[in-house]
Amino acid sequence: MTAAGALGRRVGTAGRPFGASSSAAAAAAAAATPQMLHQRTTRRCHSSPAPSTSKATVTLASPTVSEWPSFLKPRLAELRTNIIDQLAGRDRIPAFMRMRQAAIESGDSAVAAAPTMERMARLYFERGGKLFRPTIAMLMASACNQEVLARGAHGRSSAAAAASVTSMANLQQLQQHDDDDISQRQAAIAMIAEMIHVASLVHDDVIDEASTRRGAPSVNGYWGNKMAVLAGDFILARATQALCRIGDARVIATMAKIIEDLVVGEFLQMSPELSPDGNEQTTNFKDQRSSPVHSSLSDRLTLYISKSEAKTASLFENSCRSVAMLADASDVDLHSLAAAYGRHVGLAFQLIDDAIDYELEGEEDSDAAGKPIAVDLEQGLITGPLLLAVSSESELASLLRTSPAAIREAVRRSGACERTRELAATHARTAAEIATSLRSSNGAGDALANLALKQLERRS
Repeated sequence: MTAAGALGRRVGTAGRPFGASSSAAAAAAAAATPQMLHQRTTRRCHSSPAPSTSKATVTLASPTVSEWPSFLKPRLAELRTNIIDQLAGRDRIPAFMRMRQAAIESGDSAVAAAPTMERMARLYFERGGKLFRPTIAMLMASACNQEVLARGAHGRSSAAAAASVTSMANLQQLQQHDDDDISQRQAAIAMIAEMIHVASLVHDDVIDEASTRRGAPSVNGYWGNKMAVLAGDFILARATQALCRIGDARVIATMAKIIEDLVVGEFLQMSPELSPDGNEQTTNFKDQRSSPVHSSLSDRLTLYISKSEAKTASLFENSCRSVAMLADASDVDLHSLAAAYGRHVGLAFQLIDDAIDYELEGEEDSDAAGKPIAVDLEQGLITGPLLLAVSSESELASLLRTSPAAIREAVRRSGACERTRELAATHARTAAEIATSLRSSNGAGDALANLALKQLERRS
């Protein structure tokens, strides 16, 4: 089997059930997701008119600001403020830190030059950003809420949804506000997802020894690696405090798994199969050109996808699952569909990111992307495009003995970037189909579908 065929078969699986990680579980999930989509569509036909399925195609237009559900923009603005407040927490900051902050605010230049935990933690949040992950979580929350509310509108009992205290609180809060809004708990999940993501960026910059992020100094670029590790830990600690206030044990466990998966994903990325010399402690091609190869191409492909699932897709998957749980604690199908959407979007996102790493050409492209050209290559990381550029382990071994520039050129000539994008498109289209299977009169489902497909247009 070719590398492309093996990877295509591996990445074609649907979202796995909560807690499952074996290949058997992945295979079961692959068969289950199309069946769940069919059951949900069939079930809906008996209770309400089914929406047009034509919107699940790749021709969906990108939504404009006016087409977003009305709740989204104010909720995202509120999210930024809530994150800063969560990191400030002046009532919980020790007295000496409050004194230092007061000195900074009074204009004491000597003190202002010294780092504070809050200043370091807030750095990336205050620079803005696309808020892609919380946007996905909020839209999925709204789509799931609309699905639950639609049951009552078409004569279906909402007793099952009210089976837990959390679901009942969610329904009561929705009934007190506009139908297309989301609950405070669901908004908190979106906030926590973004905090976990930014904490991972802070730690990644330390691991990668990156002194800049998107053209500006990174936390470790300003204050060094030791301080940056503490800043990332601090963000995670505050995210954990916010998570505990959700008050639902299953949701807390689901979101906590994201942090576990981030660590596992980083370990997998440094594993022998994804490091050219088979030494997880060294990641530089220049010192590894004559090193032996220890793994089969199939092993590397499998590990690459497992790494991508853990390091990238898990955050999308488990935040989507969590907001679905808060919408209806008892609808396991809804939870699985929401999680599958997140997983497919996450994998599409990572595949496109890895293709871009080989596609960037000059300083202009590098500035637009906010990262150096071929940064993965320079760090000695084997990713999807490189694996898809070769047909055998011996060919990979031969290529790894050359320079990063030669590897990059070989990958580009092979058409591997295009094949990587084709695999990403498979995931994006699957996510779009899942999104449009949800009843959402406010357009949340269509917006989710559009966001999934929009990934295919990314060049930075």
